This record gives sequence, structure tokens and C-alpha cells, in this order.
Amino acid sequence: MGEGDRKRKVKNIMTTIKEHIHNYAKNERYFNINDLRNYFNEKKIDYKNDTLKKYLYLLKTENIIYGAGRGWYSTIRHDFVFDRKPVEEIGALIKDKFPLLDFSCWSTEQIKGFFHHLPSQFVTFVYADKDFLQALKDFLTDKGYNTYLNPRKSETEKYVELKNQTVILRPSISSREPKNQCFAKIEKILVDLLMETKKVNLMDMGECQKIFSNILLNYRVNMAEMLDYAERRKIKEKMRTMCNDTKSTYATFL
Repeated sequence: MGEGDRKRKVKNIMTTIKEHIHNYAKNERYFNINDLRNYFNEKKIDYKNDTLKKYLYLLKTENIIYGAGRGWYSTIRHDFVFDRKPVEEIGALIKDKFPLLDFSCWSTEQIKGFFHHLPSQFVTFVYADKDFLQALKDFLTDKGYNTYLNPRKSETEKYVELKNQTVILRPSISSREPKNQCFAKIEKILVDLLMETKKVNLMDMGECQKIFSNILLNYRVNMAEMLDYAERRKIKEKMRTMCNDTKSTYATFL
């Protein structure tokens, strides 16, 4: 075989690998590089890790796939962007009163477009250092908010009333969000939503799954960040199940 023939053969092999990646990706909403390796192994396709990474990078530059966090990729073009207006006022109040306090907040109103059954009232969650929660409760109550300090499920069933301007305070969970990032990102919200659905009876699990699916299938989220946070909240396996239930034919989250 001449040098020209050898180069053409190598080029054809490389092109075939790129096509295999493309064919695999177009049937997925999200996938991990390990999913892709498993696919190649199951199909008995010879490959090198450097080759996979090279063509994943190339497909990203061609906007055929997009980054979805460390080792994760997606075919969904648009990032999730939501309105901060529902939490801007409470965020500004807390920052003004406690300028050195690291906290994050989000509201069910920010994801109202993804509910199947729209709730009559929305709830805001604020996560901060547990030593400051009582001070936050006193301050927000004085400002007219219906505020609850870290209620447990049994307490929620007895006395938590989800009405206008309800705020639930929770101790913060370590995350990789930058300091002073007072508005929670969607990756954190999805994990917190699952936790709070159980804790304060926000909705039934069917509604929670529908919200989760509507967001995940239509907007790109950082899967690595979401699963890392879920692991710190000790519900990573549950989040994997939620992802698989979202659309099992689109992605397998391993």
C-alpha cells in the first residue's frame, strides 16, 4: 500500500468515527463521554480516546453538539435562562442588611412556565449559613414575609402555610457556585426542587417529574454541576432516576 493510499484509509477511518459520534449524538439529548465509549465498545468500533476527544471538540465547533459540563455533551442548542425578577427584591433586601452573608435564593415562580398545574401561590427558598437563619427569619418577618425556619416534614404538615410571600429558610449546602452568587442557578434549583417537594409537599412527584422533564428536554443544563450538587445532597441516585425517566430513549445517565 502506497503512502497516499495509507493516508486515505486513515482519513476514511477517522471520518467514520466522526460519523459514528454524530449518529450516536443525534439520538440523545445528553450524553457522557463514558456513554460514547460504551457505545463504541458495544459496536466493536476501534477507536482511541484522543480521537474521540478530537472529534467531540470538532463537533462542538460546528455547533452539532454543545458542552454540558465536565465530560458531558448535549444536542440542545439553548441554555436555560430564567427571570430573576421574582427574587430580586428579597435578594436586595438580604444583601443590604447582611452584606457579608453568602446565600442563594430561588422561587417556584421562576419555573412557573414549566408547571402542568400552576400553583395558586409561589414559594421562595433562601439558603444560608445555619448560624444566620434565625436573624434572617426575624428580619424577613419584620419585612412582611411569611417566613419559616428550616421546617421538617412533620412540622410542615402541621403549621406551614404556603401563602403569598412565603419564604422557607434552609441551611446552605456546599456547592461550587461562586461566592456572592445570591441567585441560584437552574442546576441547583432542580436538585432543591426534588428535596423540597418531599419536605414541604410543594407538589406531587408526578408534577415534579413533569417540570424536570420540560426543562431538561428543551433547555441545556450543566449535567456535571447538577449531579455533583445532588451528590452533596445525597440524592444523586434519585436524580439519575429522574434523568432516565425524563426520556430513556434520549440518554442514559451513568
